[in-house]
Amino acid sequence: MKITDEDFGILAVCAIRYCQGRMSYMPGLVRGIIQCHIEGVTDKDLQILINDCEYQSNMQLWGDGQIDKQGWLEWKDFLIKEQNRRKA
Repeated sequence: MKITDEDFGILAVCAIRYCQGRMSYMPGLVRGIIQCHIEGVTDKDLQILINDCEYQSNMQLWGDGQIDKQGWLEWKDFLIKEQNRRKA
């Protein structure tokens, strides 16, 4: 079974939401997989991922602020750059 871009985007959103606030290897692993396949994320799901980053920031769902926060901030920066690239 081949998955569509829409299916991949939905899976990406669910996986990222699962990882928020977790202090383990999983957030970095999931972010890395999605980054490698970002072309499979629709514009709509890309915006949802960015919105989730904003929510994460507002709710302080970084996991450990010393260890996990930087990775999430880099993730958000990556997503915004991807969105800007697509708009250009």
